[in-house]
Amino acid sequence: MRNTIAEITQKLWTPAKRLHQEGLSFHTYLTELTWLLFLKIAPALGKASFVPTHFSWLTLISKPGREQYEYYQRFIKEMSLVNDPNIAGIYAHADTSFKNHEQLAQAISALAIIDGLPSDEFGAVYENLLQNCAYETDNSLYIVPRPLVDIMVVLTQPQRGESIQDPLAGTASFVVTTDQYVKVTSDDFFDKDLKKHTIIAIEPELVRQRLALMNCLLHGVGDSQSLPVRWGDSLLSNIEKWPLADVILSMQLINDPIDDLDKQERSLALLQHSYQILKPGGRAAVILPDKILSAAGYAQELRYSLLETCVVHTVLRLPEGVFYPHKVQAHIVFFRKGKTEEEKTENVWFFDARTQWPILGEYLHLTREHLRPFEMVYGDDPLGKAPRQDEGEEGNWRCFNREALAEQGDRLDLCWLENEEVRKIVNDEISAFLDDAVLDLKALTVLLEDELE
Repeated sequence: MRNTIAEITQKLWTPAKRLHQEGLSFHTYLTELTWLLFLKIAPALGKASFVPTHFSWLTLISKPGREQYEYYQRFIKEMSLVNDPNIAGIYAHADTSFKNHEQLAQAISALAIIDGLPSDEFGAVYENLLQNCAYETDNSLYIVPRPLVDIMVVLTQPQRGESIQDPLAGTASFVVTTDQYVKVTSDDFFDKDLKKHTIIAIEPELVRQRLALMNCLLHGVGDSQSLPVRWGDSLLSNIEKWPLADVILSMQLINDPIDDLDKQERSLALLQHSYQILKPGGRAAVILPDKILSAAGYAQELRYSLLETCVVHTVLRLPEGVFYPHKVQAHIVFFRKGKTEEEKTENVWFFDARTQWPILGEYLHLTREHLRPFEMVYGDDPLGKAPRQDEGEEGNWRCFNREALAEQGDRLDLCWLENEEVRKIVNDEISAFLDDAVLDLKALTVLLEDELE
């Protein structure tokens, strides 16, 4: 019987848990696994011609101990020089973090599980690995949970021929999902002469950009002539040089408990960047931390500008723990650019998916079903114009007019349901207890696996 995607992912992730005890971070292991994975599956991807002839997977696994380690080091260095920008980007500035050949051997051994796996399933396995990394305690990647990515893409409905942008691409979750959505909904698979959508994505962190490029490669996003996710800082670039966008999908979270936000705060920069580069009639969905939506000073000035220059039509208050292990609370803000300068925000609909909702974390992940109630009330209009009904003070779905927002400092983190603070204290206590229990179980699992081997 063939292994399932979940079983393959678990087998590939097992060395990560062991190597973490030796000081190797989870995202570092995933980077090393990425470099090895490409060498192994390059022929299946039709990319073998880009691998120097003196390197191959069979040669690597035939090398003994120290020779294998040195061979691997030479391989990742030379791969940064190949003439395919996507592959070269995956190996850019590559330098192994494996401390010895024994650590390398663990990753090589784990990759045996993908033998015989159809090439069209590599992307699903890799996506699962990214999601695994997202829930580990030392994760610094801030990977968007797939259910959030899915709902943001589905509700904004990117179309063929549109310009779609992600100024902070991360590991390319929005890039990959948007590309798949447009192809499926516009029959791009069948008519190659139709006008294509374009995706512009930039990521400032090299670690994330490498993983993003591999994610795109395995999902068939992009071509050999250009990078689907470029390395750079879009928020520091000249806004006037950016092409206008039909659709913007992005996220920026911060984890520092800072009360005073200055003009360099990246979440603020993303918000400003997003509404400035939208085309008239364009639409956006951006994940932002709570404090950006409530802070005074420059943050309030930007919210005022957003409300006055765009139509902010929907705000989703995300559940607690959705970005576990990070303690950041966040919202998704949906807005569109008016087709005229006079078109601006009149009413904003808020959905509270935090108060009286399940506690999320390592032991309970966000699913599409958690978000189904919001998806239903949002409606099928990507501009937020579908008919809607206010549920009243006891409901999760409310509408507030522009005057009501102005009275509260243009805050976009409104909460009207009761007992929020009491619930938060209880949740924190339960979360801390369960987190400790999960860590104990993980340690025990690793010990048992070592004993069995």
